[in-house]
Amino acid sequence: MAGRVIVCGDLPDRYEAERLLAERHPGLHVDSVAQAWELTERALGGNYDVALLLKGPIAAHERKLEAIAGLRRNGFAGKVLAAGAFLTEKQDAVRAGADYAFDPEKQATEKVVGAALVRPAVAADHSYLRSLFVGEWANPAPYGDALPPAAPDLLLAATSCHPAAAFWGALARLVRANAGMHCVLVEDDGSEEARTEALATGIQPYVELAGEGIGGLLALVRRLLREIWLGRVTRA
Repeated sequence: MAGRVIVCGDLPDRYEAERLLAERHPGLHVDSVAQAWELTERALGGNYDVALLLKGPIAAHERKLEAIAGLRRNGFAGKVLAAGAFLTEKQDAVRAGADYAFDPEKQATEKVVGAALVRPAVAADHSYLRSLFVGEWANPAPYGDALPPAAPDLLLAATSCHPAAAFWGALARLVRANAGMHCVLVEDDGSEEARTEALATGIQPYVELAGEGIGGLLALVRRLLREIWLGRVTRA
């Protein structure tokens, strides 16, 4: 697995995390720091995909929260994971800006990191729909009248791109065959027949662009991406 991870914690815990990550994900690049303030400084300049804060003493809790908040305040683009034993500890980490907090006694750290590195696969037909994913934690790809051979995590279909009724029937079958796939239909124009066929699939959500606007669609897309990502890490 490719990717860059930076780990923060006490020396024995860091060495153990590095060992487990190297065994589980041989292609992963892993760096580590001892102090929370070092994490913020290094992570922001190192193009890391994931910043992992290991479980530590209660005395270091506030410094850990400050590091998480500092990452978010300064625009860290990767995912922030925080390990902790207590519920309040994990809740504080999420409130500070962590994307996910977990108990390493219940979820293996190397599995959580591996799941966190995977970006949701997205298929979108129209170029403006694919542009929604620029800078988002996702891997977008185009498709045309032929649906993707493998079901992505999230598929967006615009009525303006598919005038033929056959496409909407094929899409409905793809959705029924892949219960874990999210699908968004976007009514952005197109023929009346295309809009009618899209509605007839019963696929939800169905977004009328004239009413929701690009901002509303982007908010929906971000929510779905987060749901997909969280579902993966919570199952790790």
